[in-house]
Amino acid sequence: KSTPSLHQLITGAQNDSEILTKRNCKEEEEITTSPTSDAVFCDGRKHGSLYSLNSTCTESGNFSKANVTGEIEFAIRYIFKACILEICIRGCKSLAYGEDKKKKCNPYVKVYLLPDKSPRSKRKTAVKKSTVDPEFNETLKYKIEYSQLGSRQLQISVWHAGALKYRVFLGEVVIPLAAWDFEDNSMQLFNWYQLKPKLEKPKDDLIQYSGELLVSARLSVPAQYKNFQFEGIKRKKDQGAPSCQLQVMIFGAKNLPLLRSAGMLNSFVKGCLILPDQAEVKRKSPVLKKEAYPQWKHLFVFDGVTPAQLQQSCLHLTVWDQSTFGSSDHFLGGAKLGAKESFGSIDLDSQSMLQWQEVLHRPNVWMDFTLVLH
Repeated sequence: KSTPSLHQLITGAQNDSEILTKRNCKEEEEITTSPTSDAVFCDGRKHGSLYSLNSTCTESGNFSKANVTGEIEFAIRYIFKACILEICIRGCKSLAYGEDKKKKCNPYVKVYLLPDKSPRSKRKTAVKKSTVDPEFNETLKYKIEYSQLGSRQLQISVWHAGALKYRVFLGEVVIPLAAWDFEDNSMQLFNWYQLKPKLEKPKDDLIQYSGELLVSARLSVPAQYKNFQFEGIKRKKDQGAPSCQLQVMIFGAKNLPLLRSAGMLNSFVKGCLILPDQAEVKRKSPVLKKEAYPQWKHLFVFDGVTPAQLQQSCLHLTVWDQSTFGSSDHFLGGAKLGAKESFGSIDLDSQSMLQWQEVLHRPNVWMDFTLVLH
């Protein structure tokens, strides 16, 4: 596969996902979801019903917890050509009563793709009346790149729907997708899973999800140094090493937090390259006004850097909403590439280091990343 030029990166693709998705995600014109599920988000556009801005990670209303019993049957599969994650909910058995005194249970299933606990991440089935052994036979879907699944978990929970928005938690299952082999057909079969109580401090309580930033990066090396060995650079001085240029193309963002009722942002991106001597090289994109899903297509260039410097450097990328009336700009989310401090998670830090090493060890090759903002 030939390496695209910068011009091709900016103008050559009809859809940004043609470049940014290594598995050639092809957007479907219309994605069918179950009638009661929330919208499927596809490259910054919604398909399906509008979600409620008042909704939270849990249902609005009054809550209670039952003594958890029973099991849930579902299957998980990933459609590589369309970049769609499907959760097929077949049914439950031996559930606890949502209202024990009345021996009443109106169950439904709710799914979140963690760490995103926002309304856009919520999917749910229809409510089944008066049964502790419901059959749903519904498929809930997410549009998501395959490369992002390793950092996600599925939270599948069962609830009782009472009168006047009264909700009772009946149990849940949490599936870490990093350990799921989507290419193994046997992993796509239906299985029964024991429902478990909700932990007071759940392991899936990950850092707040604030959307995704689509970028492409490369280390531009002069032609005369094309055979220079970048592996394992640990020297304090870059003797014989080229002076390089780090290029970072900021394509766009999706699923950013909505700060206004109209859902429009005046957003921009800041880039800060922190070098080993703590020197900071800063860049900033133009402001895109009234865009819920901004597409900057702006290039950050960091000149005069060496491979040994970058091995110990870190690039912070932050997204901001420009304030009005002279108040401070609003921080929307940030991500990083490199070896310095993280946003509080070892896993995120190790992932950012691996991505950074990809850029450094493949000079003059554009590397595409979808960075989760926190």
